[in-house]
Amino acid sequence: MSTTEPALFTFVKLTVADIDAATAFFESGFGLTHADTVDTPTFREHVMTGAKGSTTIVLFHWKDGRAIDTGNGYGPVGMISRDLDADLARALSAGAKQKGETVQFGPARIAFVRAPEGHEIEIMQMGAAATAG
Repeated sequence: MSTTEPALFTFVKLTVADIDAATAFFESGFGLTHADTVDTPTFREHVMTGAKGSTTIVLFHWKDGRAIDTGNGYGPVGMISRDLDADLARALSAGAKQKGETVQFGPARIAFVRAPEGHEIEIMQMGAAATAG
């Protein structure tokens, strides 16, 4: 039996057709920073980071132009918001499309959007601030 610590969850990877457009979307829509690039002969990745301690999104792009299928076997990328209305407006301004209506779910307010390439993103505002809006 191993005595080492288990792997640390640190990132989610999204495969995208247009890595530069996807990078611009996550920068302007969610305030993420393009922190690093991995560039190989067959693929390129942009490492997108948020505030210290948040999970990283890695945008992955095949250079051979193959078709990308986002599939349906995954849940949305989750974003926690302090101001859902402002964050939703920012995402929509950056090119996202809202999926359904913003809903109240217990003490939380939740909105779903689709990024320009179709990836689903859930924006959730928790607690008392969510019920005040």
